[in-house]
Amino acid sequence: MLHNTPIKLKISNSDDWVLPVYLLLVPAALLSPYPLLLTLGAILFAGAGWITRTLKCAKSNSMELTSVIFPDGQVRLESFGEGQVGGFLDGQQWCTRWFAVLRVSNGSTIRKMIIRSSEQQGSGDFRRLNIWLRQGLFSNNRPKTGVG
Repeated sequence: MLHNTPIKLKISNSDDWVLPVYLLLVPAALLSPYPLLLTLGAILFAGAGWITRTLKCAKSNSMELTSVIFPDGQVRLESFGEGQVGGFLDGQQWCTRWFAVLRVSNGSTIRKMIIRSSEQQGSGDFRRLNIWLRQGLFSNNRPKTGVG
């Protein structure tokens, strides 16, 4: 695998995080100093979130989004329903071995994205992104105009 080739990774959407958050709410409430009150609050919060997601489902952007990250920090976001959006990594991203948080800026808009290693087809591209981020490869990138 060449080190200067682009990395293509799937981006997590909000649907990927709903179940883990709801599963952690009730045990956290049960372990709190006020278990009955906070468990009831957690159940109400989960119900309100479910209703909000149900009513907003026509507007939600739950399509699969793929990022293509180039060695110079340029990022191209591709989706099935829309065209391509471009930008640059702005140097304020971080990573662990399980996920990475990226900030992509195109001058006027900043997008924050989470990329989980478990969602990728192969682990090689995610490891390479992890190495790039830990080495600070994109720390000096500034948004450039006219990227697209």
